Amino acid sequence: MALYENNELRKQAEEFLSAFPGGQQTINVDNMKTLLHELSVYQIELEMQNQSLKETYQQLVVAKNSFSQLFELAPVGYLKLDQNGWIHKANQTIQKMLNLSSRQLEGHYFANFIHPDDLNIFNSRFRAFFRKPENKRIELRLLKYNGPQLQIEMSGRLITESPLPEGKNSDFLLVTIHEIGDRKRLEDELILAAKVFENSDEGIMITDEKNRILNINKSFTSITGFEPGEVIGKTPRIFRSGHHAANFYKEMWAQLMTNGRWQGEIWNLKRNGETYIAWLSITSVTDMYGKVKNFIAIFADITQRKQQEKQIKLLAHYDLLTKLPNRVLFSDRLNQAIMNASRLKEHLAILFLDLDRFKLLNDTYGHLAGDILLQDVANRLTACVRETDTVCRFGGDEFIILLTHFKDQTTAIETSQQIAEKLSNELARPYSVANTQFITSASIGISLFPSHGTSAAELIKNADSAMYYAKDAGRNNFQHYTEEMRKNALIRSSIEHDLINALPQQQFDLVYQPFIELSNDGLFGFEALIRWQHPNKGLLLPEAFLRIAEETGLIDKMGLWVLERACQQLSIWHQQGNRQLKMSVNLSSRQFLNASLFDDIEQILLDTHIPGSALILEITESMMMQNMGEAIRVMHRLKSLGVMLSLDDFGTGYSSLAYLKKFPLDILKIDQSFIQDLANDPEDKMLIKSIIDIAQNMDLLIIAEGIENQGQLEFLNKHGCQLGQGFLFSTPLSSAKLELRYKQLSAH
Repeated sequence: MALYENNELRKQAEEFLSAFPGGQQTINVDNMKTLLHELSVYQIELEMQNQSLKETYQQLVVAKNSFSQLFELAPVGYLKLDQNGWIHKANQTIQKMLNLSSRQLEGHYFANFIHPDDLNIFNSRFRAFFRKPENKRIELRLLKYNGPQLQIEMSGRLITESPLPEGKNSDFLLVTIHEIGDRKRLEDELILAAKVFENSDEGIMITDEKNRILNINKSFTSITGFEPGEVIGKTPRIFRSGHHAANFYKEMWAQLMTNGRWQGEIWNLKRNGETYIAWLSITSVTDMYGKVKNFIAIFADITQRKQQEKQIKLLAHYDLLTKLPNRVLFSDRLNQAIMNASRLKEHLAILFLDLDRFKLLNDTYGHLAGDILLQDVANRLTACVRETDTVCRFGGDEFIILLTHFKDQTTAIETSQQIAEKLSNELARPYSVANTQFITSASIGISLFPSHGTSAAELIKNADSAMYYAKDAGRNNFQHYTEEMRKNALIRSSIEHDLINALPQQQFDLVYQPFIELSNDGLFGFEALIRWQHPNKGLLLPEAFLRIAEETGLIDKMGLWVLERACQQLSIWHQQGNRQLKMSVNLSSRQFLNASLFDDIEQILLDTHIPGSALILEITESMMMQNMGEAIRVMHRLKSLGVMLSLDDFGTGYSSLAYLKKFPLDILKIDQSFIQDLANDPEDKMLIKSIIDIAQNMDLLIIAEGIENQGQLEFLNKHGCQLGQGFLFSTPLSSAKLELRYKQLSAH
């Protein structure tokens, strides 16, 4: 048996060794046993390694599944893009973002899903991602299927996959997509809030939960004299004047902690030790758990107002002219009405009225005629309201009415609207003044308590704002105060703030629209028109900012800049041989009555070496009627410089020959509103014929603006209109574009 085993061992060993080069050699039994033992050990090791590999494989499968779930269900979108921008993989999150399936994304060009306006950004930055993606982020808008566009932030990480079937490595970009729409909206809101904070007329102070001052705005410093470094970190105790007893502050804090709000009058100290009275409103800010985190205090210095009120209370409570309650008595009644309404949970309404065209009556027939009209208006107003209501002459041609005792807001709205309609109809009836019939109307603004304010000042202010909206809507109507008015006021404030820096930062530019001689298509001249290239809002037309510039006084410098720039451009064209050309510039009402206007124009003409006859100054009827005597004096003085005077938008205002012949005009400009419907409106045709006849009889030039088609041109030319302006000839263009259009303007 042993021999058999030895032979078997020898045979197995020799067969094993024969598989290897040089394996055929003599092997003894001991060596064979040793070798077979080693082979057995090796086999066991292989089996153990195989088991380890199986376990590792299982772990890899689990890891792969985990990674796949992480990739697919991550809270951000993932895309795998190749170097040409094709999508190789899209996770479920980006599929949900775009309302698309993986089949609709994978295998498609990523640029197909980008908003067209953002393609240039993507194309210019995409290659850079492959060079160094880690520090690059771009914001784009993606197109969502059957949904609004998405604002996203895109970042990327370079990944390499190898080997590909071709045996080559390939770089891919793993793109991470974050939806940032909510964040952008929040950023915009924060920017707006910051602007409101800094530009508010009221002083604003923010404290922490322990009443330590964290921040103040500019108005706080202008009112109190304290700079931020002097108050931040301290408490408002440093402002105490000693006027109030300790119980005053105790009650203030009790109400603030109970209701989250306190408002009232308070005496405080300025930095210089001066005492002032403030109307203060404090509001607590709480976190999601109701814990107070901050206090916001908003205040205005009402010292002067309080002093004035004290003086006014010494005067009579009724207007001497109309016998109506004056502002003082009305204020007392309104405050009392607010207190009663608060106690009884009632509503009340304020109607703010301003008479339309009242200044025309005063300027035309004198102040005595105006006084008679105001007395008649007062009687009509009183007849339209209840005995429990109050009609007040607020000042000038402004009246204010207090309507009380409404059980709910709906009743307050309906009743105030009915009374406003009744007032409008009553005030629109003709008045017998100075032996003539005069027609006026009223623009009315309405605010409600408590919907539109809880203080007298706030209600009146909001009713006044609504009244101005009624005027802008065409006069002779009424408007309820709305939240939109408040938002527009913020927008207006932003425009006003930005206007301050627009001229110093050279954000204005001029464009020019030609005047054409209708009989021969000759070039008569140009009208200079201002444009504002706003750094954030883009190109703004004059209607977006000129009225604000007029009200703030910024129009003075703007108007002077327009005159200088327009005359400089005309001087260039004159030097190039076009000495027949004229330049027309619009004057604002402030410019027209500015004492320096004559000297400014005289100096500009000297500096630019253009004759006065080459400059046309456009003024409006309303400007001339503000003060007719002064307007005539100013116009005659300007005429001494040789300039031409044009009456802009003739036919839209008073348009009376009784005053027209008093002014030294050279040109009448027909408003485009009469030109637009010329083909369909016989009345417009008759009116234009009449205006042309008037101009010819007065030896005035006629310019028709807003000519847009050949039919309008033929009608105007046929009836003797000499000059025209409008899109039929040209839109307003820059000087460079005009020189391309009109070769004679180019340098010879």
